[in-house]
Amino acid sequence: MYLRFLLPQQRVFIRTITQVTGKQINGRIEPTRTVRGTHDRFGVENEKFTHIQKIGTSIAELYCFEQISTPILEFSQVFERTLGSESDIVGKELYSFIDHDDKLTLRPEGTAGIVRALINNNMDRDLPKKFYYHGPMFRRERPQKGRLRQFEQFGVEMFGYENPTSDIEIIEMAWAFLNKIVTGIPYELEINSLADMESRTRYCEVVKDYLLQNSSHLSSDSVKRISTNPLRVLDSKNPEDIPIIQNCPSITEFYNTKSAERFNAVCQGLQKLEIPYKVNPRLVRGLDYYEDTIFEFKCTDSRLGVSQGTVLAGGRYDSLVQLMGGKEKVPGIGWAAGVNRLAAILRDDITIPRERPIAIVIIQDRDKAILSTDNCRKSNDMILHYYGLKISSVLRSYNIKTFFYHTPNAHKLSLKTILANVVKTNASHAILVGENEIMNDKVTLKDLDLKIQNEYKFEDVVQIVLKSREIKNS
Repeated sequence: MYLRFLLPQQRVFIRTITQVTGKQINGRIEPTRTVRGTHDRFGVENEKFTHIQKIGTSIAELYCFEQISTPILEFSQVFERTLGSESDIVGKELYSFIDHDDKLTLRPEGTAGIVRALINNNMDRDLPKKFYYHGPMFRRERPQKGRLRQFEQFGVEMFGYENPTSDIEIIEMAWAFLNKIVTGIPYELEINSLADMESRTRYCEVVKDYLLQNSSHLSSDSVKRISTNPLRVLDSKNPEDIPIIQNCPSITEFYNTKSAERFNAVCQGLQKLEIPYKVNPRLVRGLDYYEDTIFEFKCTDSRLGVSQGTVLAGGRYDSLVQLMGGKEKVPGIGWAAGVNRLAAILRDDITIPRERPIAIVIIQDRDKAILSTDNCRKSNDMILHYYGLKISSVLRSYNIKTFFYHTPNAHKLSLKTILANVVKTNASHAILVGENEIMNDKVTLKDLDLKIQNEYKFEDVVQIVLKSREIKNS
């Protein structure tokens, strides 16, 4: 009914917004919600994500990796060509759309885009390279606990390193990363080798024959994959397929000498570094470009939900650069960690070291405020705020974290109430600015921990605050 009071263009706008956002409730437009499978991140959860990314960055740079950032949007062929046409990601989960004549996709993982960047920027001619990255990925999966349609990953990629020692180092790096995020969590490392092309081709034929013999007991999706990519069936999580997969011949029986020696070297290296692991011959990563060493770190925790225990996974992909248009094969290996899942197993009360701010609080002289006219009081109030903002600017120039308290209804709140609100910001000190301070060219510095305050010349405050922090941190 209220629409009749609006201008015509306003009515069109309201109707359009209503169509997009939903129904009207008692004449009010229903607020828009998040897209299914996504959610807003703030507060403690955001602190956890920042904590994980900082640890990942520090570990990566400790291992001499440099950061790389690639677009969220890529041409669809970047992923369709590399992830495998029979994979669940390409078949069901890509967010793709047509932009004029181009088919574009929101990236579902990080490796393919980084390989594309390696080739486009001729970095494959200047090897070796070591990169780390973090950011959002997108997959149109069924949302459930521990699995979202927009999720964050932290990952690393190494190019130009072929020696098995690079496999060992990349796994050791993942081990160090996980144990620095949360100590005491029982991570379980599972490793396997998909061997080289020669061994894998022979194994594929055996798996294909075995699956055909048992096709009547497989899910319809797995039956379709027997002729196109039989190894993909071994990655199935469908309960129908599990008994058949468990009895499938193991790939370890088909390693040639080169593949067997390489995998044995990786296992011995992990033993030397005292990294516990379990060889899982049924482990098959969900992406087609992997070969030789593959691995997953799993964590059994109820907060991750059922079947969502993998928190970090990776492997070797020596043929990927050439598959994507590179002139020759480039050895590559990497891993990616699910930041959402790692954040889920972090305790909410995790203590993240954080510099405490100094709060600037404007205090109006109440007696003068009562006697003054409204215009005069507002003028005095603005002068105090300008002075407080100037103090904030000076403190920040010394790299002192500063919180300017914009007091709501300043003349209706007691100083006690204002300081109680300031304490919620975790400030260590409050600088009180009133008319007396301006007239005497001083400020009142209150230690919010010790509950003591004194007047100082402002030029002395910076050194007092810095010295106080040194004492508290010692």
